[in-house]
Amino acid sequence: MKGDVFMKWKALLACAVAGAALMMTGCGGDKTADKAAAGQDLKGQKLVMYVSFHEDTAKELAELFKKKTGADVSFIRLPTGEALARIMAEKDAPKADIWLGGTADAHAKAAADGLLKAYKSKNANMIMPEYQDKDGYWYGTYLEVMSIGYNEKRFNEEFKPKGIEPPTKLEDLLKPEFKGEIIMPDPRKSGTGLTFISAILQKMGPEKGWAYLKALKSQVAQFTPSGFTPGQKAGAGEYLITLNFLSDQHLVSNKGQKLVSTIYEDAGWTVCPVGEINNNAHSKVAEAFIDFVLTKEAGDILVKTTNGIACNPDVAPPKDTPALKDLTLFKAYDLVKAGAEKMQNCEKFFAE
Repeated sequence: MKGDVFMKWKALLACAVAGAALMMTGCGGDKTADKAAAGQDLKGQKLVMYVSFHEDTAKELAELFKKKTGADVSFIRLPTGEALARIMAEKDAPKADIWLGGTADAHAKAAADGLLKAYKSKNANMIMPEYQDKDGYWYGTYLEVMSIGYNEKRFNEEFKPKGIEPPTKLEDLLKPEFKGEIIMPDPRKSGTGLTFISAILQKMGPEKGWAYLKALKSQVAQFTPSGFTPGQKAGAGEYLITLNFLSDQHLVSNKGQKLVSTIYEDAGWTVCPVGEINNNAHSKVAEAFIDFVLTKEAGDILVKTTNGIACNPDVAPPKDTPALKDLTLFKAYDLVKAGAEKMQNCEKFFAE
């Protein structure tokens, strides 16, 4: 890849963030019938995916794609950091064709390192331009935003009677009464965790940001490899408070373990992309899958199974989730900077 490719990603995503009043409509979604992979006969051909989001989502997408094309689809579930490390380790002999999910900063880093192959999908115009790489190295499928969630039952039984206010702001997480009651993803392994600490540092600046993160770290009882696990454990009552993506918290609540979720002011965010792994063995099937996953039909599965907000504006948002324009996002968040500074920020965070 050319030496300036990294700066191209930075310029693209800076443009995306600056322009992201994050509108939900009027962004050129294809109103015609989905130009899906249906009609392609890929029977007997294989597709291998590394998946960095929910297995249920990947399974439904894989089953529908197989039904439409006849392709034989398999996948391995890996947290974002582990998937990126594996793709790097396998760069000379890739064992997967597609990387589905994870965070945009990780995909941008993979593209800059020559690990992804550019593909101009025929369905690229179905996705809002803010959420795709202009050269076709990755396409956003749905948007995620950070949230503070707490176990409603435990709070009402153990904390509310003492006159303690529920945690809804970043500052609330530093209260002494919440020490040892917070769980969050490990930013070294989870894109969710990296999104959280990176947005804090970018918004507050190095001095205030590191002071906050140092204080927060002493409050956290457990760091998990997966971004979804904190919501599960808080929902089960093992911990009171979770820091992870809103969509994951809603998935837990929808299963009957009620979390009260708040998108705090200037929250970090990302999109979950799909990208073709460079030098893969099944490029024709991989590109057909990318075409498919950008469609409304696939977007409906993404929203139903993840509670995320689809990057295809023709897909209805999930129930009880604000429209993009109403989210209190940190709009200046630099996804590429987050990926570039991951190692040094993670090392400092755990060295403090």
